[in-house]
Amino acid sequence: MTLVRSVVRQIAPLNIFLWQVAAASVFMLATFPAHGQATKSDSEKVPLGSIHGTLTTTQDDPSSGLAGISLRLTKEPPDGSPLIADTDDAGHYEFKNLKPGTYTISISQPGFKPFTKFLSLHAGEAAVVDIRVELQTVTERVEVSEETQSIATEDITAPSVELTQRQLISLPTAQEKIREVLPVTPGVVKTQDGKLNFKGADENQSLLLVNSARTTDPVTGSFAVPVPTDAVQSFAVYKTPYNAGLGSFSGGLTQLETKPPDDGWSYRLKSFIPSVLGKNGSMIGLQEATPGFDFSAPLLKHKLLFSEIFQYDMKKRTVRGLPWPFDISKKQGFSTFSTLEAILSKTHVVTLTVNAYPLRVQHADINALVPQPASNDLNQKGVTVGLTDRYQFSSGAIFSTVAQYTRFDSNAHGQGPADMLITPEGWGGDFFNQWSRRGKELQVVSAYQFVEKHWLGHHELRAGGDIDHRSYVGVSSSHPVQILRRDGTLAEEITFLPGTMQNASDSAVAEFVQDHWVLDSHWALDLGTRLSSETNGWSAAVAPRAGVAYSPGNEGKTVIRTGVGLFYSLLPLLAGDFAANPTQVITPFDTAGLQSGLPVTYTNVYVGGSNPLTASSLPSQLNTTPRNLTWNVAMEQELRKNWLLRVGYIDSHTTYLFAVNPFTAAAGGQSFLALTNMGSSHYRELEGTARFIFHRTDEINVSYIRSRTRGDLNNLSAVLIPFEQPVIRPNVYGILPYDVPNRVVTWGIFSLPKNLKFSPIADLHSGYTYSNIDTLQNYVGTPNGQRFASFFTLDVKVYRQFRIPFLGSEHGKGKGHHVRLGFYSLNVTNHGNFNAVYNNVTSPNFGHFAGFLDRREGAVIDFID
Repeated sequence: MTLVRSVVRQIAPLNIFLWQVAAASVFMLATFPAHGQATKSDSEKVPLGSIHGTLTTTQDDPSSGLAGISLRLTKEPPDGSPLIADTDDAGHYEFKNLKPGTYTISISQPGFKPFTKFLSLHAGEAAVVDIRVELQTVTERVEVSEETQSIATEDITAPSVELTQRQLISLPTAQEKIREVLPVTPGVVKTQDGKLNFKGADENQSLLLVNSARTTDPVTGSFAVPVPTDAVQSFAVYKTPYNAGLGSFSGGLTQLETKPPDDGWSYRLKSFIPSVLGKNGSMIGLQEATPGFDFSAPLLKHKLLFSEIFQYDMKKRTVRGLPWPFDISKKQGFSTFSTLEAILSKTHVVTLTVNAYPLRVQHADINALVPQPASNDLNQKGVTVGLTDRYQFSSGAIFSTVAQYTRFDSNAHGQGPADMLITPEGWGGDFFNQWSRRGKELQVVSAYQFVEKHWLGHHELRAGGDIDHRSYVGVSSSHPVQILRRDGTLAEEITFLPGTMQNASDSAVAEFVQDHWVLDSHWALDLGTRLSSETNGWSAAVAPRAGVAYSPGNEGKTVIRTGVGLFYSLLPLLAGDFAANPTQVITPFDTAGLQSGLPVTYTNVYVGGSNPLTASSLPSQLNTTPRNLTWNVAMEQELRKNWLLRVGYIDSHTTYLFAVNPFTAAAGGQSFLALTNMGSSHYRELEGTARFIFHRTDEINVSYIRSRTRGDLNNLSAVLIPFEQPVIRPNVYGILPYDVPNRVVTWGIFSLPKNLKFSPIADLHSGYTYSNIDTLQNYVGTPNGQRFASFFTLDVKVYRQFRIPFLGSEHGKGKGHHVRLGFYSLNVTNHGNFNAVYNNVTSPNFGHFAGFLDRREGAVIDFID
């Protein structure tokens, strides 16, 4: 890999080289396991087996309450951590890739009698173990002694939140998409403009991994690639991921695993009844339609499996403060996720996934002060194709390779060619900027997991590397912006000289080695390092990481975790060709409407850490990317059975952030709109989370987060993503717009009488920040020194699962079919979470808040099986 890094930096053209590397890697992906097979005879192989089955109960509705029951599988004698599998809605479970031997399968779930079964698994056997669990009576619950349930000491980095598909579907969200569920995570904040923030960093600095591959917009890094919720098996959010195998981010990490196809025919329909948009007691159209379906089909039984998941999405949202019918923003699109899994042998599986996701959003950014004509339309279409090869050697070592290609096209534009107007009362005219981009990303990620080593405990060693190439071409154009005084006279005009064709690319190579070292039942360590190189970034970025977990005592009810690590982001491609943007020309005017000074032209330029007004020379290319240092300490305590408490502190400091800053020269001199790499941010967080599990599958989670977020306000994301800002003020370091000092978030899943399920999410936090400004949009007072009123929302979902009469059998003669019926309500209390404020000190409405999203309801109608 060191040789590859040298070649990447020295040979041109890079595109041809990287395609050759990718082709060679894919060839190795297909051939390397074959060579591995050739080194061992068939008689020397030990085919892996599996254990699967179905849980049933003695209650009247055998399908009720069987989802999410955890089964534990332990090898005898133990050779590592037990395996855990959760049942699906029909009570099915499965353990895959098991070595032959003796196993213990057990269930210890509140509400059920404990269950334990011993079994022997032969090489290549697919054992079927159907389990009939018995409910505990009240008397039995009193008499049963409390079991000791240890916390997982071996997990150095615990996720902030980890959800299964059952929980994802149960939670009430505006859209059944992962990014809508992410804000339930302590440390993840959704801003007023819809962006996500992870531990004080924009989502553009964070990483979304889908099946171990980076899955974001190649140009901006935004989480703009949707994955249908029904395709998700589980996902987890990490604020302190100290695994050296993970890189290319300086914020948070979201890991998502998709469902494999079923080895049998299955289908499901969902949300096929739309909701209605009403006004003054009359129906004026559809508000929401999200029908979808998924199915699985074994093309070759036990050999070639296929699944397809389709989700259509049409939603309209109305904004208070704008006149009807000009108060609606509409989103329309669909996503389709296809999976083809080839089981080549008991030890070799190849999986192909294809994800397509066209989307159109009309009037994406309207609010009470931004009417439809001054808003943006956003369009995108893309496809992501991934190929995963996983092979297990007879020794037990595993070699895996993921190759993924993403094509992501997007564009945004205003509603017409008229000049944009910025007044003390809000925006008018047509939005000034339009852009179009065609982005691509190719990545190959390989890892080798060694056989477990035993020396002063046991070691799980992994080593690997990855290659990532991103590029885009695009255009950006702007028309004039007029800044008006309160009386309507022109105060300043911003015109633009045409930019050039945007064209940027970046290639990165990284290698890593990681050791998960379990010394004994009390101590475990994660030690690793990552070395990366970029053509337009650090030539050699070393990122060491270390984490420790310690469990005092013998009961395993307390775990203390701490760690520290360095992280490097990839280059934002919008920084790679910053100079190609249209050039601003600013002209001042007096109160009589006459030009009061010479126009000032601001040349776009990258300056690194220099002052372009005084520097003798400027850097010719970018040579840094954002760097983050994170450390944390946390304690997890089991207060009593199924009561867990976690308390932790995080300190995250990011440097070398890209920021935009205007440098104005003296009269007659050259001025610059400069891109610097001297931006930074600092995030501190104290978190306390309590989790209580009861009644088998019910749970409640409550978190309090105290945090502080500071940084450069003109970071690249704030200025250019998703839409360029019409006025770029001088950069300052201060309170960031997603600073939320105090927050309480809680969510849960509860069983009600009559087999009803109730799922709420409540979020209460400090109001969002905003700045007071003057006529020319300059800061007045402390930037982001003002706040909206406290934010509060309560979302709920209530549903019940029914068996469909006449389809299947209740008594085991055929498969039963079920439907989930219910409703959801978002912002139940209709709390006034305002999203706009008259912040111009010259406005007659100065200080007044306006516009918020009303309560929304909808129906839940899903065919489960």
